[in-house]
Amino acid sequence: MTEKLIFTPNEEDLRAAYSLHMKQITAKRFGYFLLFGALAGLIISALDGFDNLKMTIGLVAGMTLWAGIVAGLFAVLLPIWWVPRLSKKIYKQQKDLSLETTSWWDDEKLHSSNEQGHANLILSDMVKWRADENVILLYRSDHMFNFLPTRIFKDEAHRGGLIRRLQDAGVPGEDKT
Repeated sequence: MTEKLIFTPNEEDLRAAYSLHMKQITAKRFGYFLLFGALAGLIISALDGFDNLKMTIGLVAGMTLWAGIVAGLFAVLLPIWWVPRLSKKIYKQQKDLSLETTSWWDDEKLHSSNEQGHANLILSDMVKWRADENVILLYRSDHMFNFLPTRIFKDEAHRGGLIRRLQDAGVPGEDKT
């Protein structure tokens, strides 16, 4: 058994968790936006009958560029505008986020408890994990995660111990530190 970590999550911890989660989605979605733009250009050209090759290429390129600009705006606005507002709202709504929490892990499970309950998350059931200098995300599905702020670990080796347990359990992940 590992040393128990006792902490009270705060709004900044939640913001860091959502920021790391959104970075993963933004990169993927950028490609989807570009693909959507190119397909939209092709569909519009097809409706026009593909009469002029230059016009078709220009339309596809223009729509792809337009989609890239929109995707770029989303990539900039999500962390600056949306994530802070989402974090604030969720932190106010989810009362257990402001409770003192105790977390620890062993070879098979991550344990977490507060005055509202206790959870035992089987490490090998995790879909993936992600980490950066502020937070570790433990994904139970592609969009549902638990988080541990890195500020609660006594040092880098302690933080690395949890990551090694996840890797030993076969959970894929990435460390962005």
